[in-house]
Amino acid sequence: MLFSILILLVAIHVMRKCASSFDIAASYLTRNLGEGIKGPTINAVASSLPELLISSMFLFYFKDIKGFSAGYGTIIGSSAFNIALIPVISFVYLYITKGKEKVFQINKRIVKQDALFLLGSITILSLGFFIGVNFYLALLLILFYFVYIFYVFKTRVDKKDKKFIKNHNLKLSDKITHVEAGSFLSSVFNFKLFRIFFKGNVTPLTSTLVVLISVFIIGGSCYLLVLATENISHILGVNLFFGAFIIAAIASSIPDTIFSIQDAKNDKFIDSFSNAYGSNIFDICIGIGLPVLVYSSIYGPINMNMPIERIGWIGDSVLGGNLFMWSLLILFFFTALVSLVYYKRNLTLKSAVLIFLLYLSFIITLLIF
Repeated sequence: MLFSILILLVAIHVMRKCASSFDIAASYLTRNLGEGIKGPTINAVASSLPELLISSMFLFYFKDIKGFSAGYGTIIGSSAFNIALIPVISFVYLYITKGKEKVFQINKRIVKQDALFLLGSITILSLGFFIGVNFYLALLLILFYFVYIFYVFKTRVDKKDKKFIKNHNLKLSDKITHVEAGSFLSSVFNFKLFRIFFKGNVTPLTSTLVVLISVFIIGGSCYLLVLATENISHILGVNLFFGAFIIAAIASSIPDTIFSIQDAKNDKFIDSFSNAYGSNIFDICIGIGLPVLVYSSIYGPINMNMPIERIGWIGDSVLGGNLFMWSLLILFFFTALVSLVYYKRNLTLKSAVLIFLLYLSFIITLLIF
């Protein structure tokens, strides 16, 4: 148990530290794009790679409903964490570091757009209960994600705003940006990839390579996370779905949280907020869709008739005890409620507490089913 917890902490540390270098690389590569692009696209894809890799590893490791349910639980848990706690944590960070006067600005139009697309992705996933979890459902999810990306670029691109140097407090010398100072040993421990491999120089080439290296390192961390989650779930005697829902989901959301805090720190509130929603859309459409697409192409549709062992009692008389359907249903209503709070009210201390309470209600409602 202690060894598994240690492995879990190591995986979280690596993902958290890699997120910093990736954020610099992503900010540089998207420096010519308008605010509201980086959050739901570059950041969302990169920070959601843990969910995609974890979902894939669970599915292909077990090759049955148990593996799918673990990946599914990770995605559902991460989705709730992302839209509820990431904006709230970013707000609290500003509240503590920059004072009560600092306002976390939320663009109502972005809330409406991203919320509708997220609810749409949840609705498409629910079709799996009618047409089955198969190649066609996976393809539909993936196509829906590309529709979302097309819409984001169509409505939010603005090349007039170039703030990379200003926002990251970096130095520009001879047209080369320098970042991540410090000793080599410190850089290795903190996974400062620009400092380790490129002496801190940021260029289009080094930024692209850092993105690729980050993906590789995060992938290794995800494998450790999967092993640790399975072992902890076995020791505690709970279904792997619940272990993934709590442990893997929260751990895999750490990069999303760091990206959003960094954007909020740099006053890029649209990116900070939209990253949470963009990550969820990616998680559901690609994090579930892509592994299922590949798996079903090789092994055929996933048999969903095998029930997950529940730990609550509501399922005894509701939805035939189908935990898949119940979790997706409460995620839909939870997403709608939280989005309504963001849309109708500014993010203040009171609304942050309300959203946190909604998140706790979501967790309890799923567990008692």
